[in-house]
Amino acid sequence: MLLGTLRGFAAQIGFGPNFTVAATAAALALALGGSADAADLGLPVRAPPPLPIFSWTGFYVGADIGYGWGRDSTTEYFTGTNTLTGLRWEYKPKGVLGGLFAGYNYQTGPMVLGFETDIELADIKGGFNDPALGGAGDTRIDWQGSARGRLGFAADKVLFYGTGGLAYASIGHTFKNLVVGSTEATSGIRTGWTAGAGVEMAVTQNFLLRAEYRYSDFGRYRYDSLVTFPGLTGQQEPTFSTVRVGAAYKF
Repeated sequence: MLLGTLRGFAAQIGFGPNFTVAATAAALALALGGSADAADLGLPVRAPPPLPIFSWTGFYVGADIGYGWGRDSTTEYFTGTNTLTGLRWEYKPKGVLGGLFAGYNYQTGPMVLGFETDIELADIKGGFNDPALGGAGDTRIDWQGSARGRLGFAADKVLFYGTGGLAYASIGHTFKNLVVGSTEATSGIRTGWTAGAGVEMAVTQNFLLRAEYRYSDFGRYRYDSLVTFPGLTGQQEPTFSTVRVGAAYKF
């Protein structure tokens, strides 16, 4: 009935057979399929909008938590002559750490350049106890920080990077004379270098997760004992490894 109506209407208004064929095809499409999409009717189709491309460029701030372990040694010298006494102890401080970090990345192609600084509270400590020689001592880190460059390779939302730069920390030492029972403490902000590597992942456009390893070396430094072992100078050589995980917000 629909086809007859279309043919009759076409004849009355003077359209030829071609219109009748096209109208017939359209009527069949409506009758059989109910409706047809634009591609089926040969009409242009608009492509869906592209997914946003992630860029590592921008400022970020975050927090981390981790674990540190290392080595330190106490080597005793005669203060007056600066010669070795033959006394030396080695030990392995360790403990937890955690704090805040902030930085900036710039991405060009797959390469990512950046700068980062961090500050962390720490509870890293360890020492020695030598009753035979009448001495004991320990090393502790209360807080530490760094200022570093970063160079990485981005595979879309995953960043593999290396990092290195200045390290600084509040490092203290306590020594005991087990014979007379005296105690002496010394502390200071020590500087050195740090280097490591890590991997970072963008969970969303703004939320980042990371895991990182770093090695830090604070060099050699000395102190003159005035109370516990007068006439002796101790030399320290602390080095530490740290692993940490963190999360950041990228602006």
